[in-house]
Amino acid sequence: MDKLTNGKIIYKVSTPVAYIIINRPEKRNAMTYDMWRALYNAYSKSCTDDNIKLVVLRGQGGSLSAGDDIKEMLDLNDIKEARKFFQILREVFRIVLECPKITVAIVDGPAVGGGAELLLAIDYVIATKEAYIGFPEIHIGLIPPILATLGVYILGIKQAKKLALTGKFQNAEEAYSLGIFDEIIDKDNLENALQKIIKTFTVAPQEPIKSIKKLTLLSTAPAYEYGMSELIQLVMSREAK
Repeated sequence: MDKLTNGKIIYKVSTPVAYIIINRPEKRNAMTYDMWRALYNAYSKSCTDDNIKLVVLRGQGGSLSAGDDIKEMLDLNDIKEARKFFQILREVFRIVLECPKITVAIVDGPAVGGGAELLLAIDYVIATKEAYIGFPEIHIGLIPPILATLGVYILGIKQAKKLALTGKFQNAEEAYSLGIFDEIIDKDNLENALQKIIKTFTVAPQEPIKSIKKLTLLSTAPAYEYGMSELIQLVMSREAK
């Protein structure tokens, strides 16, 4: 087991499954720059390991992630620092989207902001009835770049715009109806549900999985790259500060 960023990102392997755990429960797993970088390293390991067939992301303490650490964003002094911060986010989303393995996320509480956007890049999302999502960036003068770009392909332009413009939270049933959650289960059945998904995906032939994921990504990459560029400009605006 690897503990990255002083244990705030935990990476462990139980072949053929890799587990990535966001471990900052006192801040609802809000992500700092160093945590995003560690998350990238964890996905880089698992997505290039020939012994891994499936990568599971989950959060410690009842939250997947509250998104970016607001204080750290507030402390960004100029465009150069903002570009550095969001460049690593861009790389995380790229490696998750391009990962040739099946990616799974478990949500048993809030997944907000960047935490919710991660779910748009994940292949299969298991949620409990207590789970909810939200893209509230508009309320702090920012945008959810993945929702506003990649989300259009997943949810349709009408739904993506509504979620981004209102910033309204969606409960488990609403997130399921949107297609962001793939399965809702009772909290007590969470581990059983995960094991069923692991069994389903790890026995599937791996080469078709790689091809399917590669083909579905072809038209989306330029969009989210542009979305991140817009966010870098906005985060330094007076209104956002």
